[in-house]
Amino acid sequence: LSYSATAPPPTRTDFTAMALALVTCLALSPALASAFATSHAAARPLLHQRLAVHTTRAPRATAPASALRSNAAGKDLFASLPLTPFKPKHVPGVFTGKATFQPVPCNDLEEECLALCDEEECSVIAKTSLMQRLKVGAYFGLWFLLSVGYSVTNKKVTNILPLPWSVATATVVVGSIFVTGLWTTGARKPPRVSPAVVLTLLPIGVFHAIGHLAGTIGTAAGSVSFAQVVKAAGPVYACALSAIVLKHRVSRKVGLSLVPIVAGVALATLKELSFCWVALLGAVVSDLALALRNICSKLSMDKPKGENMTPANLFGVLTILSTFVSLPLAFMAERHVFAGAWASATAVMPAPALIGQIALTGLYFYGYSEVAMQALSNVHPVTHAIGNTLRRVVIMLVCAVVFRTPMTTLGMVGSAAAILGSYMYSMAKHEEKAQEKALAEKATPPEPIVVAPIQSGIPPVPVVTSDDASRQQAQSQS
Repeated sequence: LSYSATAPPPTRTDFTAMALALVTCLALSPALASAFATSHAAARPLLHQRLAVHTTRAPRATAPASALRSNAAGKDLFASLPLTPFKPKHVPGVFTGKATFQPVPCNDLEEECLALCDEEECSVIAKTSLMQRLKVGAYFGLWFLLSVGYSVTNKKVTNILPLPWSVATATVVVGSIFVTGLWTTGARKPPRVSPAVVLTLLPIGVFHAIGHLAGTIGTAAGSVSFAQVVKAAGPVYACALSAIVLKHRVSRKVGLSLVPIVAGVALATLKELSFCWVALLGAVVSDLALALRNICSKLSMDKPKGENMTPANLFGVLTILSTFVSLPLAFMAERHVFAGAWASATAVMPAPALIGQIALTGLYFYGYSEVAMQALSNVHPVTHAIGNTLRRVVIMLVCAVVFRTPMTTLGMVGSAAAILGSYMYSMAKHEEKAQEKALAEKATPPEPIVVAPIQSGIPPVPVVTSDDASRQQAQSQS
């Protein structure tokens, strides 16, 4: 509401839309929780196997100070310490090195807890499962919050400063400065990138920059809700380009999931009251560029990636590369109109406040991208797909309320169909990948088991299966 302070007070329709957003969140939350529970069902046997080692608990033991500095070395020692309810007196020990967070068995060895342990006891904080749910919930909440913050702030800035090329470039510049600060201060271990790695990542960075520029141009020209609906058609371009470039066959289930996407985008575009060709083309070009970025990523899988190239560091490197690509493009596109547009914008909003809003847009964009990766690494892909679908709905509803975006009934039906189709596509692709993985594991021959020799001097004897024996016989005959 702070972004629409100059607009008229909210009407009954506005509150109805906000209530609809809340009801949508509550309606989808059971599905999200169910998918989350399913994703962790496979990890439960491993947890039980680990906890089965701790069959007894010593009445009291003392962990050496060296074990406090090494989780691996002190793992079993901490398991034998007595458990107590949480004591705040242990918290200062985290900063002095006298206490560490450790997973310990609890509830008669049937579940694992997170505890704060020192040399004498372990103070139980909560069950590990509860901490995991809280962490995942925090990731999804932050992901939604930063995504909405970026969409609203970016639209607000481009409304005041109609220079989408420059605003998009400033966004990735802020992200580049942010991640460089993380590497410089040691908050994150920096990657080691060679010239060969830069050449490998350069095409990916180019399409990353084009996708971001085009998306910003589209939302600046039209409504955020309309851009979100059109960008929901990204799977259509991804399938088409994968079939053309990578020669990937589109399965029937994946193909059927594209039908509601195409139909929904067509309906939403046909009855969009705030329709704009620039908005439509910007969203389409953004989808195409991001699809090509993913294809380039797949084509570069067997090429050098550098050292310590984690997903977060990879996104940071791509952000820096996209900055070098965006700067000359923004200069060529808006160099003649920049001075006049900036003067007009600073007459409405002071320059420091405007620069602060632009910097906030960049931090929102970089932040929600990183949090999305953290969420994906902590949940099942199905859960992530549900969350991404819900995120798109929340962005559309919030931006429709904040910016007073008019929508027809047919347009809302088309938007719902397109977003539902994108979710069906994610489910179909996940099922397809799971089947491919199962077939690959089934086709992989078992490795021979090496039996240790009983007497010294005798080499180990490999135990081979019937398939291995017949294959060796065929090789010897050849």
